[in-house]
Amino acid sequence: MRTEQNEREQAQREREQAQRDEEWQQRHFQQEWDRERKSDREGQARRVIGIRASTRNYLEFLENAYRKLTSGTPVDLEVFEDGFTVVHLALNSAFDEALLDGIWMAHARQSSFLISRRGSMNSAVGGGRGVAVDATNLGNRLIDARELVESCVRNGPPISDELCMDAERALRAAVAARDELIAEIKARLDEWWSV
Repeated sequence: MRTEQNEREQAQREREQAQRDEEWQQRHFQQEWDRERKSDREGQARRVIGIRASTRNYLEFLENAYRKLTSGTPVDLEVFEDGFTVVHLALNSAFDEALLDGIWMAHARQSSFLISRRGSMNSAVGGGRGVAVDATNLGNRLIDARELVESCVRNGPPISDELCMDAERALRAAVAARDELIAEIKARLDEWWSV
């Protein structure tokens, strides 16, 4: 009788220990998942900041050159091209990092193919955790602004009224496209983070 009682008590202790082990394992998995999710969020926030900063620097570079020209100060073409190379590389790097880390951006070139497959890209990017965002409008607006400001640099002051208006309009359109893209990225991330 005593051994039967001991066996029942031992079996009960083992069940209780198994339940505690399972609860611990579930807590451990939940903590691990929470850490991973937090890391994903921090990484995506960092990438959005990188995109914001690089597009802001790109546009500020163009706007500064344009302001100098409209105030009558010539801008050396070689200095402009060197400065442009720096901001352009930083911009490409920010978009490349976002692509590699799970935020897909359709750049201005070859984007029609990618955009038509956005649904499949959404699930494929980042193991299904990506956020497909189309940056075609921003890419086109940045290209337009650069080309027109560069044309102003090449022509030097005084800039014709028509070219001046076109460059100003292109810069405003690029700023608006940047703001629109950043808002879309943030909305998509908020949507993804709420899941």
